[in-house]
Amino acid sequence: MKTTSALLGMAVTLAAMTARADYWHVPPRGNTVQLEYEAGAAYMSGSRLSLGTARLGSLDSTHTHLVGGIAVRATDDFTFRVAAEYRRNDFDVGPGVPVPNVLGNAGLQLTGNWALRDKVSLWLNVRPGIYSDFRDISFGDVNAPFNLVVAWQPDEDLTWLLGLYVDLRSEFPVYGGPGVRWRFAEYWTLSLVAPRPRVEFQASDDLLLFAGLEWRQVAYRVARDFGTKVGNAALNNSMLDYRDTRIGGGLNYSFSRHLNLGLEGGYAIERRFHYYSPKVQLTDNGSGYVAATINGRF
Repeated sequence: MKTTSALLGMAVTLAAMTARADYWHVPPRGNTVQLEYEAGAAYMSGSRLSLGTARLGSLDSTHTHLVGGIAVRATDDFTFRVAAEYRRNDFDVGPGVPVPNVLGNAGLQLTGNWALRDKVSLWLNVRPGIYSDFRDISFGDVNAPFNLVVAWQPDEDLTWLLGLYVDLRSEFPVYGGPGVRWRFAEYWTLSLVAPRPRVEFQASDDLLLFAGLEWRQVAYRVARDFGTKVGNAALNNSMLDYRDTRIGGGLNYSFSRHLNLGLEGGYAIERRFHYYSPKVQLTDNGSGYVAATINGRF
């Protein structure tokens, strides 16, 4: 238990450092316009779900996402990106358990990169969309979390970052802090960048190996009658913070710039469902996971 608590503390600390850096993008270099896509899926095996000391049965889940967009180098100093995204979490739980069968979001990623001066750049990413269980969708399901990051790259091997993440629907609406990406040896890179702090080894031009943590937390609105259906009316129309924390490793293989394959696996330390206004929290006791992604640029 002490080991699990320590790993969770490390994951939260590192995840707060740079505020959702997975939604940054690499600006197009050779071309003015660049098309981008990514699709992925993960499976977390069954684990025991608990509400305080009460055990509520087994929980397993699948997590899928699809992102497609266009990046444009408008000037030498400014690049923007517009992408559509759909992310879905499916949970297999028994009847009466206060966990929605589906949580997800559908909307846009709006990103801007500004090259300022003295090797400093400014990155802004806004993700407007619907964040809910996709039942009786209303304005209350709409959200637009965003992150703002200042980056300083004194040389090609080192980048310092200072980030701020804002989600006004979440229990903790603002957090952030410093981060760093450092190529400390010819083939090795230490990336303390949320939500996937990790160490990377460039085994070849096409193959990247990595190991580290992944931490995700997103706020969703549940349906107006959700609580009534699971026997706790206080949960009706509530905001739910869902979090999962994973530790593992994997590989990314580049067949070409048009097709890259990612495979990974490991252990999900925790899945947490926190209805923070009625103060109801469910957790599991950890599970194995496997994941795969494909992405590319044109």
